[in-house]
Amino acid sequence: MARITAARQSEHLCLRMTCDQLKELELAANLSGVNLSQRALENLLSYARETIAPNNRTIMAAEDFDTFVEALDKPMNPTLRSFIEQKTMWE
Repeated sequence: MARITAARQSEHLCLRMTCDQLKELELAANLSGVNLSQRALENLLSYARETIAPNNRTIMAAEDFDTFVEALDKPMNPTLRSFIEQKTMWE
């Protein structure tokens, strides 16, 4: 039987803020029914995902997509192929 374990949380993020800002954040978290760390993490992850998402997809018109696919199907430039096939300096 496979054993499932939760990822260990070992990383920290320090934020500098005024006492009033901290009190306001703690109040908001308490009103939400979670601690400040949980609430901050939820908001930061949401922000990160919203920021990253537009960079993970490409949107184009159908005719542009066809041109793109044609370019992918063409044989690779010999200079590029030889570059890609080179061993890396850490190999």
